Amino acid sequence: MTLPPLYKYLDVSGAKLTLGNRTFKHAKPSGFNDTEDLTIQSIFAEDTEEVLKKIAGGFPDVILRHLNEEPTCSSPMKGKIKVLQQSYRANPGAANFVRAKLMNTDKRIYDVEYYRKQTQAHIAEINEFMQGYRVLCVTTHKDSERMWTEYAENHKGISLRIQPNLAKDSKFQLFRPVTYREKRAPLYEDTLEFSAGALFGDHEARIKEIIERIIYTKTLDWQHEGEYRLAVPIGENEKPWNTLPYHPEEITELYLGLEMEKSDIHDIVGKARTVNRDIAIFRAKRDGGGKLVFDQL
Repeated sequence: MTLPPLYKYLDVSGAKLTLGNRTFKHAKPSGFNDTEDLTIQSIFAEDTEEVLKKIAGGFPDVILRHLNEEPTCSSPMKGKIKVLQQSYRANPGAANFVRAKLMNTDKRIYDVEYYRKQTQAHIAEINEFMQGYRVLCVTTHKDSERMWTEYAENHKGISLRIQPNLAKDSKFQLFRPVTYREKRAPLYEDTLEFSAGALFGDHEARIKEIIERIIYTKTLDWQHEGEYRLAVPIGENEKPWNTLPYHPEEITELYLGLEMEKSDIHDIVGKARTVNRDIAIFRAKRDGGGKLVFDQL
C-alpha cells in the first residue's frame, strides 16, 4: 500500500525529546484522550438478554457443527459439552429436543450465567490485551487548525513529516488508515460466532483477530483528524517500553508553528538538522484569507 504524506504533531517538549533522543513516543491505549478509543465496551449489537435467547436457540447447532472437536472452554462447561457431543453422535435427533428445552424459559437447562460471565470476561480480556500494544498516531493533514491547537500547543509546537525508508524495511511502512463509523461496531454481529468461539475456539487467536477492529476504528467525532496508526505489540518476554527509534533520513520535513518562541525555533531547528542535515524546514503563516500556509526557510 502506497502511503500518503504523513505528519506527527508535537508540542514544544515533545518536539525536543523526539528530535533530541531520535525516538517517537508510542502511546499505551489507556493513555489516549478519547475514553472509548482502543477499548471495547460491547461484544454484541443486541442487549445481553436478547443475545442469550439467540444463543439458546442456536446452541444445539453449534454443538452439531463441532461434533468431533475437543471443547476449549473451561470446566464444568467443558464436561457438559462433551456429554452433549456424545449424545448427538449417538442420536442426532436429540438436538431438536434440547433446542425445545433451551427455548422454554420456564424449564431452562441452558447455563445462562455461564455465558453472561463469559461475555464480561471476554470484554475485560480484550481491553487488558490491548494494553500490550503501543500505538503511534499520525495524520494526513499538516494544516489542520484544530490539530495545531490541540496537539501542537496552540501553534507553539511543530509537525514532522515521516517518510518510511523502504530500503531499511522501515516499520513506518506499516502505518494503516483509521476507519470512521457513526458508532463503534460490536465485535460479533453473529451471536453464534461468539458461542462457537467460546466453546471450541482458540481464545488467544480470537483476541488477536479482533484487535485490529479496535485499533483501526474510531467514531465520526474524530474524522477531522485523518488519522493513520502504527500498532506494535510488546513481545512476550519484552520489557514494557514507550519509545522506538527512527532512521534519521525518515524525518524529511519540519513545520514550525505560527506562535513558536524564537528560542524554541533555534533549539528545535538545530536538533532537526543534527538528525537529518537535508531536512526541509517550513514556517507557518496566514495567507490573505487567514488560512494556514507554509514558507520554506
